[in-house]
Amino acid sequence: MPASLFDLLSGVRPASHPVAFGPHGACDIARMRADVAHNAARIAATGARSGLLIAGDSYLFAVGLYALLTAGARAVLPPNLQPATRASFGASCDLVVGDDAAGATAFRIERGASDPGPLPPLERAGAALDFFTSGSTGEPKRIVKMLRQLDTECAMLEQVFGELLGGAPVHATVTHQHIYGLTFKILFSLAGGRPFAGPQQETWEGLFAALDRPSLIVTSPAHLTRLGGLDALPEALRPRLVLTGGAPLPFAAAQDAARVFGALPQELFGSTETGVVAGRRQETADPPWRPWPGIRVERREDGQLRVWTPFVEEEGWFDLADRVEVEEDGAFRLQGRADRIAKVEGKRVSLPEVEACALALPWIAAIAVAQPEASGRLGAVARLTQSGREELERLGKFRFEQMLRRSLRESLDQAAVPRRWRFVDTMPEDGMGKRRRTDVEALLRQQDAP
Repeated sequence: MPASLFDLLSGVRPASHPVAFGPHGACDIARMRADVAHNAARIAATGARSGLLIAGDSYLFAVGLYALLTAGARAVLPPNLQPATRASFGASCDLVVGDDAAGATAFRIERGASDPGPLPPLERAGAALDFFTSGSTGEPKRIVKMLRQLDTECAMLEQVFGELLGGAPVHATVTHQHIYGLTFKILFSLAGGRPFAGPQQETWEGLFAALDRPSLIVTSPAHLTRLGGLDALPEALRPRLVLTGGAPLPFAAAQDAARVFGALPQELFGSTETGVVAGRRQETADPPWRPWPGIRVERREDGQLRVWTPFVEEEGWFDLADRVEVEEDGAFRLQGRADRIAKVEGKRVSLPEVEACALALPWIAAIAVAQPEASGRLGAVARLTQSGREELERLGKFRFEQMLRRSLRESLDQAAVPRRWRFVDTMPEDGMGKRRRTDVEALLRQQDAP
């Protein structure tokens, strides 16, 4: 039975209702109440008004989140768990809260002694979480989300997926530190009454070994493009639903996922600010995205996407930097990011257009184009196809790059053809399959270094 995120621990479900499973054992509502009450009291005693939440285990992360909110403190989620990130974001918070926190202000999540019984519902007006996204620049941008927004989103997701999922357990290959993983692995599971796995699975082999019945799998394009060579799951272990978000899924990867899982993945489109906006399944190549219930989309005069969603504050309208075509029935097709424009030799160059032309060549499997210096020529980081690797070995790097540039000049202005090239085995992507401009530029600069 669905429940509000505010009332989970206030007695709306039996004490024995399952919440999570993993190395810490099976955890139910009674266990979570005991753990949240114990840690909330400890946080309140410190007087902290904010806590950097960096737990690696999803169950202990959920305990830390509810303990912070119960104590009236703001939960701050860094984009990753790297030491430099912790130090940078932790300096602005009163506490560093987690299962592996370190440093003078560290606060380690502990297990409570006994179930205190139903807890008061969380206060709706002030419960807030701070997320950080790099957007198109790679620089951290703080985005505040109220728990009531996430609660509304979970109610909509339950309307869309609840009947299909029932009480299926939840596994994920994505981190809960990102809003996508937090929403779909933890919050959606808590609201829908589905138990989730504590560990994040880094490999498909590890996730498949953890399956014991049909489940919900929360993953990303970065992981779904690595299914090659894996056998199809037996029918008894095929998931009820595979969700993927963070970036569009290549058509070939969607078809390979259908082979392994027995059904096409459900792709999700949205942003940290808007929550999930639309979805699609790739029965054909690049089908349009269809808005979820209660979502409206428009194409602005500049060709970019505008959405109305109940998951944002104020009027509900939010402008995105995605260029789109909206169809008569309200579905839409993405046409690249509008904010990825470079000026080279006085000419405006669309980086998505350059990448699309390069991907049309038989030698390029994946590519990211950037401009390492503001006034300089473009550079490209690329993963080659098998034929591309063979041509590189046959021609050598200098002549191979000449061939690439010559081929691209057939469809691009000279200024738009990348001058620098870096060939890699793995593209620079975060856990959600997104490529940050700063990472691509760093690879190109490394190539120039003596």
